[in-house]
Amino acid sequence: MDRIAHMPRFDMRRFLDEEDASLSVELVLILPLLLWGFLTVITIFDVFRARTLALKGNYAISDLLSRETQSINSSYLTGIDSVFSYLTQGGDTTWVRVTQVYCVNDCASNEDRELEVEWSRATAGQSTYTTAEMRQSLLRSIPLLPSGQYAIVVETSVDYSPPFLPPLNVFYRDDNGASRQINWGIMKRNTFHDIVVTEPRFAPRLCWSNVAGCAP
Repeated sequence: MDRIAHMPRFDMRRFLDEEDASLSVELVLILPLLLWGFLTVITIFDVFRARTLALKGNYAISDLLSRETQSINSSYLTGIDSVFSYLTQGGDTTWVRVTQVYCVNDCASNEDRELEVEWSRATAGQSTYTTAEMRQSLLRSIPLLPSGQYAIVVETSVDYSPPFLPPLNVFYRDDNGASRQINWGIMKRNTFHDIVVTEPRFAPRLCWSNVAGCAP
């Protein structure tokens, strides 16, 4: 009876001491993990590359607009969008919105200041801002401006699709019983939307060609 009771322990020890293996079996077990890790590293680097390009592209066209001393028009703005698309490799998924604002009252207070929109234009059929919409959407992104100071608010957007997307569509039930898809973190399609505010460099303001009373 004692001999039978000790046999499983003996077999387990012999199994743990065994050093023979099959390379093909090990390859089948480890290869998916190696591929997953390799593709994940590639995706992480590509996400940060695309994110950096999107922000730098916005800075580039914001700087270009801030240096203008002549009025711009829709053709100019379309060209700006093309430049941004080229810099970000975004193709047809990019759009640009430019809004010029200025402060009219209580300019030293973040809470009470009153900003006005002089003009707002966008590409790719995007909506433009009225003063009320600007105050609701952009007020926190615009720094304090002296009274009468103009600022150029440049918004850019570019869609991004990572080089590797998990092929599994896994769903789960949340606390409310609703079905939700598992978020794979950075390995998902995304849209990079950036806002950059600059001041005109060589002219008091940037003018749109058909805005009455605007002169650079």
